[in-house]
Amino acid sequence: MDNMVGEIKDVMKDNKYAGYFEEINQIVLARWDKMSIPLHCLGHALNPRFYDKHYLQQLAPNNVKRKAPNLDVEVANGVIEAFKKIREDEEEQSMLRAQFATFHMKKGIFSRTAAQADAVTMDAVDWWGTYGSETPELAEVAKKVLSQPISSSLAERNWSTYSYIHNVKRNRLNCDRADKLVFIHSNIRLQSRFLESYKSGPHKKWDMNLESTYIEGSSAHLEEMVWENLVEEDVDNRKGKRARLN
Repeated sequence: MDNMVGEIKDVMKDNKYAGYFEEINQIVLARWDKMSIPLHCLGHALNPRFYDKHYLQQLAPNNVKRKAPNLDVEVANGVIEAFKKIREDEEEQSMLRAQFATFHMKKGIFSRTAAQADAVTMDAVDWWGTYGSETPELAEVAKKVLSQPISSSLAERNWSTYSYIHNVKRNRLNCDRADKLVFIHSNIRLQSRFLESYKSGPHKKWDMNLESTYIEGSSAHLEEMVWENLVEEDVDNRKGKRARLN
């Protein structure tokens, strides 16, 4: 976000709309405050490439000096809040904070030249899988956080589920109750996929929309299309065989 604001300022510097930068900046920051959650800060703080000394020596857009995530007050507060949400037990939170200190201060295995070199060239999840042995709990958290796909598909799926729970006729549910029902519904759906009744029987693939044109979201529809193609190919082969015989 800081890079984006800096780039906007660089672009508008010699632009006829340069006088509107402050207004645009306020709009962008307001949107950021609305979107930002502690998990974003944790993902940023657990990415090893942002601690690389060569990266930190380079100036950010608008000639702003870079700083390591642990030295940014907003990020540091977000990390602590994220640890509170991930682990309810105070001892476990303290353990994660201690392991995070070991990581960003580059102690133990993190001080090795190979670890610091691979932090720039290696994928962050692979890096934690390789060098996270001294901080196993933090490494597990890092791999889960950094593996999150940058996509709105999961949010769209939640909104789709939400529409079944809160609608025009059923609109007196408060936000907390509706959110809990969406959470329960989504998790029951995921758990049900491991049951035998999901694979066969009257409730087979109950959450799949057979009439959906979205192939990836409906494996049942995909299987149906594959079967139809096989049938069509068989019919075409028979027609070709009859034509040759005639």
